Amino acid sequence: MKILFTGIFFVCLNTFTGSTFDTITKYLSINNYKWYHYYSIGGTAAIIIFLIFLNFIGGVKKHLILEQPSYYYVPILRGLSFIPVLLIVFFSLKHIQINIFTMLLMTTPFFLLIFAKFILKEKLNLLSWIAIIIGFCGVIIVLRPSTSNLNVFILLVISVAMYNAFNFTIVSKYSHICSSYGFTFYQYVPFTLFCYVFFIFDPFIPDANEIILFVSSGVIVMISMWAWTAAYHIAGKYSSIISPFFFTQIIWATLYGKIFFGETFDFISIIGIIVIVVSGTVAIYNRNK
Repeated sequence: MKILFTGIFFVCLNTFTGSTFDTITKYLSINNYKWYHYYSIGGTAAIIIFLIFLNFIGGVKKHLILEQPSYYYVPILRGLSFIPVLLIVFFSLKHIQINIFTMLLMTTPFFLLIFAKFILKEKLNLLSWIAIIIGFCGVIIVLRPSTSNLNVFILLVISVAMYNAFNFTIVSKYSHICSSYGFTFYQYVPFTLFCYVFFIFDPFIPDANEIILFVSSGVIVMISMWAWTAAYHIAGKYSSIISPFFFTQIIWATLYGKIFFGETFDFISIIGIIVIVVSGTVAIYNRNK
């Protein structure tokens, strides 16, 4: 039972910190900050703090050195694949409401089940397939393609949901090769280094307020990534129980969107979100049954 509640806590921590990061990112994006300034400064601070933290919980070597060197390609490739994800997040939030952005990410559990079926060879019964289809219908209800201003960023955010699902599938399959801290470190470092390729040609000295925003955001997103990885590392057989708590992110996104950007959902959108949450929960709970 303790493992179950710990897993739920980490999922909820992930949704809260994830929405907080999205809010800061949207603010910086709409105010025309450059992504490589934001991510490189915030990422560097987060990595330094993370390494200091690792020294207090067993040391860097314990968490970052793999016992099986032949598996280094797994976390490294996972980190390289993360590069376009944060770019999509930055530019999409400039053009999409944060609550719509989060709603699109709520399709992650549906893709997770599909990947689990074809990559992890897990069983997926008829009810789960029906729930997945209904869940995507919920997305259509919210977006209403005939009336919404659909753009490429909506499709890109859905690709991020697919990445999140694939990311979890890989962590599940290779959880024995690396700790959650190691997976988080190798996911974050490649993107930060990538940002410096652009930063060195266009350096930037932030003021005190910008440093606070950049650094806090970098630390927050690292906590979010670690919480997501740790939740499924810890949960094991309880993963189907903790996964529905991923949908709590829409609560934080709605609050942040309303408070900081004046965003709202209309009644039809609320119905669509309920459809997504209910169908997603049904699909997850029926996993492997």
